[in-house]
Amino acid sequence: MIIIADSGSTKADWALVNDKGEVTLTHTMGLNPYFHDADKVFSELTKKEFLNIVPVEKITHVYFYGAGCPDDFYRNKMKAGLEKVFTNAKIEVHHDLLGAARATCGHNSGLSGILGTGSNSCAYDGKNVIDNVPALAHVLGDEGGGVHLGKLILQAYFYRELPLDLKLEFEKKYPEGPDAIIHRIYGEGQNVHIASFAEFVITHKTHPFTAELIKKAFRDFAQRHLKKYQNWQNLEVNLVGSIAGLLSEELSVVFKEEGLNLGRVIRKPIDELVKYHLSETRL
Repeated sequence: MIIIADSGSTKADWALVNDKGEVTLTHTMGLNPYFHDADKVFSELTKKEFLNIVPVEKITHVYFYGAGCPDDFYRNKMKAGLEKVFTNAKIEVHHDLLGAARATCGHNSGLSGILGTGSNSCAYDGKNVIDNVPALAHVLGDEGGGVHLGKLILQAYFYRELPLDLKLEFEKKYPEGPDAIIHRIYGEGQNVHIASFAEFVITHKTHPFTAELIKKAFRDFAQRHLKKYQNWQNLEVNLVGSIAGLLSEELSVVFKEEGLNLGRVIRKPIDELVKYHLSETRL
């Protein structure tokens, strides 16, 4: 049996594949070594809900693709937690960016990216990530992702820039008030809390004000990331993630304006990652 995981900062999708190639899906909270240590990984994956579905002692191989796994330090941090759970398995931990590329491009070259809670992008040669404009996470980056959209709507609210109708809708949606919002977003898990406000943007995406916020976020992603890759004009851009999936029409408009070629948009890459590994792995 093998298990494949695609973990963002908010949620992780797990696909258990048995010896017959049958797939069972389950979910956990997102596991990100920027924020979670080995003990947190162990406690999350030893909950009854997970163990009732996943026979951890029978797993022979774990393929984990995660946000916050860009280098050996963070990959080893995540691997230490997984090894405490999957004691009989060979474990591979990869950056979620490689997962996005494998899910959208397979064995073909192209540009791939993530627009979920955060954002990232890469050039992929069909096997490896060969170039990556640095992703600066929620403090300095995440252009086009949920964090960026959340920041833009929060800034507009606190700087008194929201049109009156949107301001009233915002305060109806978040009745706790400005002080409580500030305390929440500057507490633990800042990126997830800020990104949660993207829901408001998406709900009101047809409003002229929020429509411009969405365009700004996607233009920033296009200009600061995608258009920095060599030969970007002739390559398809393939994307995964909740924001990409929910706002694919808006993405298409902005990309066309920016001269980018939008390829596949997959909200959840887990199914395509299963196909990739079934083509590579002997169960």
